[in-house]
Amino acid sequence: MIELCASTKFVKKKEDVLMKKIKSLLGSVFGYGFLFGIVLLIVFVLACFGGVIMHFFGFYYESVWKLMLFFILSGLVGLPLELVAKGVPKALLAFNKISVGFARGIFFILDVLSTMVSMIVVDYFIESVSATLRSVVVIAVIIVLAMNLVGSLLISALV
Repeated sequence: MIELCASTKFVKKKEDVLMKKIKSLLGSVFGYGFLFGIVLLIVFVLACFGGVIMHFFGFYYESVWKLMLFFILSGLVGLPLELVAKGVPKALLAFNKISVGFARGIFFILDVLSTMVSMIVVDYFIESVSATLRSVVVIAVIIVLAMNLVGSLLISALV
């Protein structure tokens, strides 16, 4: 009888540990799911906004999902290019080859070019999206200006 009670307590402890792990896992799944939903909503709004602006300059897309795919893939393709766009002015500034203002100008130009290149590459591979060079230039400048503005606001809010 004593052995039965000890094994029952052991099983109960195992069940309690298992329930805690399941609750923790469910909490993580719901939390990450919620975060993913928020990010998807932000991408959706930005893609629609960018699509409307680009449409005035000859941009064509078959559906909103293809539009979202275009902007998501453009962002992913542009990540390595963004690293170069950030790294070159920082390196030149670190070696005192250029001034801070000139570094900002170089970064702006490289950032616009990297955004344009990533959009042109994605446009080439997605048949359901057709972007003109004019629409890519306009939205690249708008995106870079918006990202720099948001970055500046975040930095000033943190300081």
